[in-house]
Order: sequence, then structure tokens, then C-alpha cells
Amino acid sequence: MSNDKQVVSKPNPSGGGLTSTQKFILAVFGLMVVFSVLSVIGLSVLNSQQHATGAATPNPKCTRLEVGASPSPGGVVFTPAFVESDFFGCQTVGMNENAALALLHLHNVVVRIATRDGISFPLTADYSDGRVNLTVLHSVVTAYEVG
Repeated sequence: MSNDKQVVSKPNPSGGGLTSTQKFILAVFGLMVVFSVLSVIGLSVLNSQQHATGAATPNPKCTRLEVGASPSPGGVVFTPAFVESDFFGCQTVGMNENAALALLHLHNVVVRIATRDGISFPLTADYSDGRVNLTVLHSVVTAYEVG
């Protein structure tokens, strides 16, 4: 006969059988789940709100460039299409997106959204002096570029 003793470990009734490290990990994981759910709820609430920001009228501080003028001596001259696109593009800054698009369409300016809420969209690399590329943040035009 051998003199071996069997060691039987009994679960700790007060701790549910979890070590303090396991409890910590479980608590951290639980907090991560709770914060993730709250973040999703918060984002859905923000996205569902109507962004009634931005002006409905054009920016009055824009000036029209002179056709045939050049930004530098001996440089490229401003074409009529560039002058119109630049003037109406400037007016869209501060406007809400829908009003800005309507203004540009009214004046037959080709428009595309280049960036919306920090996301840049792929654009063709061709240059068109009759086209305006808009940057939109929370439904408000924040910048424009002719081309």
C-alpha cells in the first residue's frame, strides 16, 4: 500500500471560485461592454438629430474676381467659368448643404462633395474651372475649391 494522500481543493464559497485577478478581468470586460453599448446608443441619438445648422442664404462677404486677371504676373488668367465657380463656391461657405447645392445648381455650377464629416471621397483628377468641390461638416459647407 502506498501512502499517497489525495488533495481535494474546495471552492471558496465567498468568492465564487474566482481569483482576484479573474474578478478584475471580468469587471474590466463588463465595463467595456457597458461603455460600448452606451457609445452606440449615443451615436445613434446624435445621428438621428436633425442638423439645422448653417445658413440658408449665401455668404455676403465674397467678391467676384476679374475675368482675364492673373493671381501672379505672367501666370494663368481667370476664365469666365473660374470666376463664376469661385464666386458662387465662396458664397456656399457657412450654408447648409442643401441650400448650397441648390445655389450652385441654380447658377449652373457643377458641384461634387469632396469631403463629408472627415471622410474624403475618391474624385477624378481632371481639372474643370466650372466645377466646385465642397467640404461638408455636420451638413454645413466649411470649404470649397474650384476644379
